Amino acid sequence: MSKTHVVLFIQLLSVHYVTQSHRDIKADCGQDVLLPCPGLDSEHGNFLSLVWSKIAKGKLGIIRWTAKGSKPYNFSREARFGENHSLMLPRATPEDSGEYECAIRANVGGKNQYLSVNLTVHECVAQFEGTTSGQFERSTSVSNSTLSCHDEVHDLPLMWSAMGYLAVALAKIALSLISIWVLHKRHSRQQQNRWTQDLQRSKTTSY
Repeated sequence: MSKTHVVLFIQLLSVHYVTQSHRDIKADCGQDVLLPCPGLDSEHGNFLSLVWSKIAKGKLGIIRWTAKGSKPYNFSREARFGENHSLMLPRATPEDSGEYECAIRANVGGKNQYLSVNLTVHECVAQFEGTTSGQFERSTSVSNSTLSCHDEVHDLPLMWSAMGYLAVALAKIALSLISIWVLHKRHSRQQQNRWTQDLQRSKTTSY
């Protein structure tokens, strides 16, 4: 058997020994999510490469690790390796929910591993409630301001009406006083004229 045949046989043998694992993880919206590779022998480095992918209409490569270093794929969001070659997804959103696969290619004679992690990111309920609460508070504030303005609008006619009545009353009093003064002056003149006429008549009679 040639050397090429031996290598092919060993590769086929290594592919035959494949283990699979599945894990479910739940996270809150906005949380930094760490997707682990369960059972990964990262301390001894007993593998050739490791690839994280997302299962969505096929496999979408996220990031790859080899002895030469890590290499990101053209994935739609930020992702990086975490501790023990876990996948770090900063500020997770519901769009990140789905199935992820950690594919580990073992050294010759080892076992390839395909570790599936199902991620569920909850809806951003807290943020929605905060927004709704803020909108409600702003709406309540606007409503209260509107009611206050309406109250002021209703109060203004009453105040102006009272001032109008007071002005009319004062004007009537002033007119009454002026009329009394005019009548008093006229009466005084009439008395003075009578006194003058009586005085002249008395003088004429004495002569």
